[in-house]
Amino acid sequence: MKKRYKFLLIVFLFTFEFCKHASSDASKMLTFLGNDSSPKVVSAVPSMGDKELPRTQKIAILFDKPMNINSCVQSFSISPSTQGFYDLNDYSLNFTPSTLFSYGTYTYTLTKNCESKDGLDLKDIFTASFTVGNQTTAGTFPEVQSVTVSAGSSASCNSGSPTAVNILSDSVSNACMGTPLRNKIKVYFSRAMDKSATVSAITFSPNFNATYYWDSDTELSISPDSPFAYQTRINMTVSTVAQDTQGIRMQIPIAGSFQVGTPNLVPQLTSLTLSTGTLADCLAGIGTLGDLTTTSITTACLGNPTNNPIVFNFSRPMNQVQTQSNIGFSPSFTGTFGWSSDNLTLTYTPDAKLSYGIRYTITVGQNVITSDKITVEAASTYSFVAGGSVSSSPTVQAVGVASQGCATTFPGTGNAAGGNWSLGSCYWDSTLAVLTPSSYTFRAGDTGGGATSSTVDCTDVNTDNFRLIFTNYMDLNSTVNAVRLRRLSPPSTIIQLSSWTWADCQAAFPYGCRVLDLVFAEQESSCNSTLFGNATTGGDFNLMRSDNAPAGFPYYMITVDTSAKDVNNLFFSSNFNFTMEAK
Repeated sequence: MKKRYKFLLIVFLFTFEFCKHASSDASKMLTFLGNDSSPKVVSAVPSMGDKELPRTQKIAILFDKPMNINSCVQSFSISPSTQGFYDLNDYSLNFTPSTLFSYGTYTYTLTKNCESKDGLDLKDIFTASFTVGNQTTAGTFPEVQSVTVSAGSSASCNSGSPTAVNILSDSVSNACMGTPLRNKIKVYFSRAMDKSATVSAITFSPNFNATYYWDSDTELSISPDSPFAYQTRINMTVSTVAQDTQGIRMQIPIAGSFQVGTPNLVPQLTSLTLSTGTLADCLAGIGTLGDLTTTSITTACLGNPTNNPIVFNFSRPMNQVQTQSNIGFSPSFTGTFGWSSDNLTLTYTPDAKLSYGIRYTITVGQNVITSDKITVEAASTYSFVAGGSVSSSPTVQAVGVASQGCATTFPGTGNAAGGNWSLGSCYWDSTLAVLTPSSYTFRAGDTGGGATSSTVDCTDVNTDNFRLIFTNYMDLNSTVNAVRLRRLSPPSTIIQLSSWTWADCQAAFPYGCRVLDLVFAEQESSCNSTLFGNATTGGDFNLMRSDNAPAGFPYYMITVDTSAKDVNNLFFSSNFNFTMEAK
């Protein structure tokens, strides 16, 4: 055995001596003996055993001395094989994959053929293994666990306390328009997601602008820029473009929808007010506010006292221009719009008083809109009567003469049997049947003596002054002009209205009177000249007396034609005629 060891030692010494005289290339074969000047890897990323790395991971190797970088590139390999790009300098080699790493384990190696610029090989082979992704998710796919939207009553939506409902598992028909102004949608995923890819996978129909932000790696919030439109169905999809942070895409797309069925942000007219009351209260400015949305108003003030503002109160701030342009009045009247600073209250002030007895209609159109562009649910109309309801056209309620006990205020009372000029009541009222003309007699005031024989003949006598009582307060001028008196029995005469007086008048707007006394004269009477005027008396105020005839006394008919109207501009619907006999 000793001889064998001696032989091996001689062979070794011989080989060493031979190599010592060989070229420098041959000396490289002896690096296993150790050489402190050989280049070394100072650090590398990823290092051995790194886990849960992203798919975008880069490989970086740092050396302790300048390297022949081309030789290092040729010495670098990665398994599984992956294409990529190199970023090089004298001290480092950086590798970026041209596509994202797939899930799994990778091993990269740098052989000793990577050499320094002075020709020395890498001292040791360098290798490291790393894992992309998490082993616990191997073989599974990311999923959408739930998509929630706020739903509930208008009160809960506006108070910010609605219920979060999952549209993937529940049928949602009462989603809020906002809570209170926006209805945030929340999407919950089964694991951490790639934020950009996931957001790009989400679509809505109809589409709307929104802000997307992540509350966590698994929870996405979507906040619309404006409230949802009432009675709109929103459809949502998340496609398989969505992927987790390891690049694993969703295997199955999801779809869901919800109905915006709670009108919590639809603007409402909460009240529509104007002053109401008696004429006295309105003129004194103490009318009571009435609300047309809850009350029927038939005694609206004409002015309170000079005008009666109409006030619209809305539940939400309104767009001023569009709201004003969609409010109408019929019959139309001019006025001025004014808004409160919060755009909740609109006041319309008429330029003039309203007309007595007229029913006005107010229309709030469909395109009345809020500041954030939400229209009312439907158009609405409201109406009121100014000053008091007028139920029918005016007419004559009673007829008499001034010498009777015929009322001087509405209503007058007639006699079912008729009567003469000394009757304690009117001849007739609208509750009675009309009798023959001879049932109603009056005494003409002109006895035929003329002014020279008796001044009594030419002084007004009230036994032939006719009294008309009207159902409504009448327009004074049109009514007087509508009255006629004519003689029916021959010979015919020319009759003129000499004077008239009104009674039972209302002192407040729109004024008007209900009792009219009429004084007539005949051109053929003894006190008249051909011009219905006497130099001594200034005119006659009586009809011709004919009580000295044996029989066949003349008939006179008093007429009110359809040009007569009341203060509410309501005209007589037909002529009124009443016939009497002169005695």
